[in-house]
Amino acid sequence: MKKYILLLATILTATFSGCDYNERNFDGFEDLSKPQNVATYEYTFAESDIPTIVKALNANKNAQDSATAKILNADKMFSASAEASTLIPYFLTTKYYAADVKSSAKVTYKYKEGRNETVTNLSTAPYTLTENDYKLIWGENVVAALTPAKSPEKSIPTILTKNIASPTEGMFKNVEYYYSKEEPVSTTIENEIVEEDFEAYPAGSGVLVAIDGWINKDLKGSIGWQNRVYSNNNYAQVSSYNSKAVNDVRLITKVIDLTKTTNPKFSFDIVVGNFTANCLSIELSENFDGKEANITTATWKDVTSSFTIPQPASGYTTWASAGTLDLKAYKGKKIYISFKYSGDDTSTPKKTTTYQIDNVKAFDEIIGQDVKSKELQYAAYEYKSSKWQLASSVISLQPSDYDAMGLKFLTTAQAPNYLPAYLKLKFPFAQEGNTKTIVYKTSATSCYADEYVYTAGKWAPNTFIIEKTEQFVFSNKGWVFDPTLHVIMQKGKADTDDYMMIVNYVKAHQAIDNPALISSYGDSEYYYGFSANYGNITYRDKDRSLDTTYPKSGTATEKAAFMDQRTIEAIKIFLTLKYPNAQTQVNGIDQMAEVTGLVYSNPVSNNTNENWTYTMQCVGNKEWKYIQRVSEYGTIEKAGE
Repeated sequence: MKKYILLLATILTATFSGCDYNERNFDGFEDLSKPQNVATYEYTFAESDIPTIVKALNANKNAQDSATAKILNADKMFSASAEASTLIPYFLTTKYYAADVKSSAKVTYKYKEGRNETVTNLSTAPYTLTENDYKLIWGENVVAALTPAKSPEKSIPTILTKNIASPTEGMFKNVEYYYSKEEPVSTTIENEIVEEDFEAYPAGSGVLVAIDGWINKDLKGSIGWQNRVYSNNNYAQVSSYNSKAVNDVRLITKVIDLTKTTNPKFSFDIVVGNFTANCLSIELSENFDGKEANITTATWKDVTSSFTIPQPASGYTTWASAGTLDLKAYKGKKIYISFKYSGDDTSTPKKTTTYQIDNVKAFDEIIGQDVKSKELQYAAYEYKSSKWQLASSVISLQPSDYDAMGLKFLTTAQAPNYLPAYLKLKFPFAQEGNTKTIVYKTSATSCYADEYVYTAGKWAPNTFIIEKTEQFVFSNKGWVFDPTLHVIMQKGKADTDDYMMIVNYVKAHQAIDNPALISSYGDSEYYYGFSANYGNITYRDKDRSLDTTYPKSGTATEKAAFMDQRTIEAIKIFLTLKYPNAQTQVNGIDQMAEVTGLVYSNPVSNNTNENWTYTMQCVGNKEWKYIQRVSEYGTIEKAGE
């Protein structure tokens, strides 16, 4: 689909043709016997060459090589699980057996790469608009939907700007929201206090309801309310059938805060099946503290009579509202409501009635503005040119699309069977090579994205198989992959994230005497200027003000030179931390590293943000030497210049 030429060893020349260069940069070659057959090869690796490598791996007779051989034989190409860097030398040993030391080979091969950044970025949990988000758009008179007057294209960027911390250029975000074609009118509305439809959780036989803030506990036995699904609808279910025990199961809501309510109420939907006895009661507590250990010591009031709980003669009832409990008597208080199931599979007759509940909600009924009808919508937004905007190039499947497919969600296994037909209908005039990025829901809380390509009159998923060209050299140890380490520094707050390594280093060293060198959030430091939060190396004056060694009164050039040296010092530390066992040579070849980091607001640069790639050489145990750095704009600065 795509073709890349990847020359990993930019420190090395393309062909190793100069003797002087080799003597300066490949010390491991100096003591070798004089070569007789130094050659430069170029070769395109074919599927028919794979058996040569597989045979060599199996000959090693160890489990790891055997496993790799199986993967390579199955995929018929290289991948992260069968890396070309370690496997191609097996082939080169056979192909170019007469080559002498200092020979090199550029090998082009197919590689099954990871998914691209766009589809990976879109394959994340969606951002679902909350009551506070709608309030941000509408003000205090909340309408839980967007409308033509409060359009998604204008409103959602405002919401994302407020809620997504430190977005980076090119970031994508899936968004879920309600939309109405009509503007709101005055009506009775329900302000949600607690609402649960059980859709956001895994469902199945034996899968217990586990909701943050809720309690699901059998005080006498070992069953519980289970999260079940039927006909694309999730709900909670409980039954003592086959429990062979006495059960006292409590499903207790999270705290229901009625301190600022006007007309609070509570309701839920119910199905009852295989009725044998009344096993369900609804209880309310004003003094329960939310702790499981204190369930039985709290005071619980039985409010079951406020609801209609069916007693079918046989089979199951259909979904219906159980009624509404008026909570005015509890205004200004905080309460809990418990669905108490009292079952007994040991008694005669048995008490094993099945109960299913759904759409549990506590709400405040008030007069306000609302839309008459609304529908759920999905969209993808992109952070581009320092602002959020609708990602018009991304297709998000809508609820109506899933309905047309007869599905609630679309699994990754189902997608290749449904999406080509969908794209064919949507783009009847597609041309060869057209690509479409499409996002679909795989569950209530997750999304997945694929890239589809129109090839030979059909839509097919991008396999992300590319071509690479990499260089190998023949050393005293045989054919080896050029070992240059390539690092594009990654932001993030985990201890192992690249920028955070330097932040933690400063915490443990320079910040001991000067704690102000660490930001209040603990994710940035002001000695070397590394920020794990923003993923950059800042040169700004205000970020240096807490470093007593910084030349505050110096010229812009002097300040930049100071920070350049600090950055080089930090990168040496970073490489020592990231590669503590690095050796000066790998199979007779100097160990080099290329580290790319983002410099922010360099005082003498014409570019506010500028990526620099630093070339370093390992010259001893945990010792790195600076060679040069290259700007993304082409500037080259070498050590000593």
